[in-house]
Amino acid sequence: MKGKLNAMECLSALTAIVPLDLHFRPKDIIAKAKLMAEMSQGSSLKIVFAHNDRETKFDAMLKGGLSDYKDISLVSGRFYEGVVNSSLLRNIAFAQVSTTYLVLLDVDLWLDLGLLRKYLNLVLCGEVPFAILPCLYLSLVGSKALMSGKRSIEQLLDNYFAFSRKEFLHLANPSSIVVMQSADYESLEGFNIEFSGHGYEDFDFMIRLASLHSLVGSSPDFFSNATMRSPLFVQGFRRELGRLCLDALLERDFFFHVFHEKSPESNQYYSLRSDNFSNFCELHKKYSGGCRGGDPTLITAFIEKCLSSGKSIQEYSIYFENKPGHVDRYDTFRRRMKFLLK
Repeated sequence: MKGKLNAMECLSALTAIVPLDLHFRPKDIIAKAKLMAEMSQGSSLKIVFAHNDRETKFDAMLKGGLSDYKDISLVSGRFYEGVVNSSLLRNIAFAQVSTTYLVLLDVDLWLDLGLLRKYLNLVLCGEVPFAILPCLYLSLVGSKALMSGKRSIEQLLDNYFAFSRKEFLHLANPSSIVVMQSADYESLEGFNIEFSGHGYEDFDFMIRLASLHSLVGSSPDFFSNATMRSPLFVQGFRRELGRLCLDALLERDFFFHVFHEKSPESNQYYSLRSDNFSNFCELHKKYSGGCRGGDPTLITAFIEKCLSSGKSIQEYSIYFENKPGHVDRYDTFRRRMKFLLK
């Protein structure tokens, strides 16, 4: 399929797959799933929710709440016990995909149909084999402003680039928002279900997808696991995947992640993160090696991209701000005090 399509035709070629498990914060997830379904109406975008049914009253509420939306499919079943396995749920959702293209989404995302149209067109026109989009995490204040209509997407972006703090937590780049060909998902045999709980199943998938198109290389610090506030100071595998997002950074194209509290019962979910990282390193050890060459960050690459596209680097000053873990990341007095008293 070549050439640009109009908005309706474009999204009719796309299915979003979204995993749902109500093990934690069930009311919040139900509300966000319904919001995502509502926001998709009239767009021709198809959404497949894969739902691990734990047979609670909340699971019944979810199934009832999503039953009347057009182009929305809910695949429910007791697919596993215990800890959340988003990888398995994504694969179950993919089995219902009939479109040529798909996008990986999470239920906490604000559904930006304009961004989906833009990046799907880039993929179906053959300009890129797939697209990974950054994700800007909103604070409670920022989320309320967006959801109430007090701030538009454009206004929030302006606030972010003007160094406003109260609306934002951090920018994830790369994130697990991927617009891609369904055939590639099938070729990769989907997500690796050995990753359960929190973390690294998305990095594993994106590394394999990038490798499929010869877009990832080895480096001596490939398994550096440090996280950075700045999208340009990233290291290791995040840097290698982040190279694929430089155009989105230049275009200021972000999805928004709507705030949610961390459930106190989710410790087991997050405790598996270390095991998942070990598994990730073992699976991709071939990428660790070689000699370091050039800039170990994305700073030079981004500056060169700015210059080649006639953009002013000063417009992107926020990307160079890399102050870690500071109190200004917390949007309420209570959160700031909790951070300071740790």
